[in-house]
Amino acid sequence: MPRPSHVNPLFLFAMMAMVSACGTTSGSIIKTLHDIDGAAPFTDLLVISVAGDRQSRAQFEQQLIAAISSDATLATPYHAVVGRYTPLTRSNIDNAVRVREFDAVLLARTQGQDQANLAANRPTGRQFDLYHYDYEELNIPVPLKTETTVSFVVEIYDTRAARKVWAIESLIFDSETADAAVMAQVAQISAEIKKDRMVRR
Repeated sequence: MPRPSHVNPLFLFAMMAMVSACGTTSGSIIKTLHDIDGAAPFTDLLVISVAGDRQSRAQFEQQLIAAISSDATLATPYHAVVGRYTPLTRSNIDNAVRVREFDAVLLARTQGQDQANLAANRPTGRQFDLYHYDYEELNIPVPLKTETTVSFVVEIYDTRAARKVWAIESLIFDSETADAAVMAQVAQISAEIKKDRMVRR
């Protein structure tokens, strides 16, 4: 299967500059897991977003890929592999990893999007585990709120060891639009990924 086309880096740069020029968006990063010895840097990353509605999910996947590396072969958006309307399930992820031989999976979700009361003894929050549980609620589109705190949880899983090796909480404050929130999250998250050398440069 051919690699999908990605967002033009010049377009991405222009959008980031526009967000910066607005001067209304600020944010912070909380690192919750860093256990990458022997795992990173990754060379073939499957990028999955379940934060926001379908449009913002696809936008985030594509723009994050363009932001973390100039080499478009290092990462692939989930929606381009399985289809934009295909549910997020462990079996769908496992099939994609097996067929395309991804060495890592990045999952971005809105904080609180996983719900502890939906399944007994299923870990949520910082104990969330993509590899051992299905989280059906992540397939329900949740529009991003503006003019408030937009908090993403971003986790990277090593597919060879089937375990989570890196995680952050990315908070963006007072975005004027959903697009601005996505762009600010892309800029902040990609900077942290590159700082920790999670993908090959």
